[in-house]
Amino acid sequence: MIKLNGQIAYTNTGSGKGDEVLLLNTIATARGNQYQLILSDGSKVWLNAASSLRFPTAFKGKERRVEVTGEAFFEIAKDAARPFKVQVGGGEIDVLGTRFNVNAYMDESSVKTTLLEGAVVVKRDAALQKLSPGQQAEFTPKGELTLSKNVDVTQETAWKDGLFWFNNTDIHTLMRQVSRWYDVEVENGNSLPARQFEGRISRNAPMADVLKILETNSIHVKVEPGQRKIIILN
Repeated sequence: MIKLNGQIAYTNTGSGKGDEVLLLNTIATARGNQYQLILSDGSKVWLNAASSLRFPTAFKGKERRVEVTGEAFFEIAKDAARPFKVQVGGGEIDVLGTRFNVNAYMDESSVKTTLLEGAVVVKRDAALQKLSPGQQAEFTPKGELTLSKNVDVTQETAWKDGLFWFNNTDIHTLMRQVSRWYDVEVENGNSLPARQFEGRISRNAPMADVLKILETNSIHVKVEPGQRKIIILN
């Protein structure tokens, strides 16, 4: 297990023979960190906070396969002879050469794959869905697979560019993002209002600046720095 914040590149130094031992690595980002990785085939992967990528040091055989938890953005190097496959949340994404985002945090209700460029096929059990740019496939733990068209891909990948982007975002989703990035526990007080939030703010901003979005919507919080905890009071 490697925990880093920055960038690392792998070069393919193998002979390409099928009898070589396949070595697998896992890179994980801590809460509050992002990480960029260049795989041995030239594909680029960005990992969001509290995410991981399991991958071979060199791709061998007829396919390129990795496994993701959390959230990742991919720019896949084209290689028609060796399709790229991503295992994620009990499903699989098949690609040739493309740019896409995967959100597969365990505390989210579904796994979302958003396509920016190229084409992918999302598979979950017997269901499958081919995506075109600007579309998003979503599957639940029960295997239900749905397609959304005309998705705002800039919003979906804002994290990679250092932004929180809230657009009709409910408070639970907002606070999960805050918890992962600022490495704090969130405790809900009374029942929370069903309210949607709007706004964009740098992820380099102090946590207090993000929480002001709640305060402007009459949702009050208490921060306990020593315990790294946020308590939502109403």
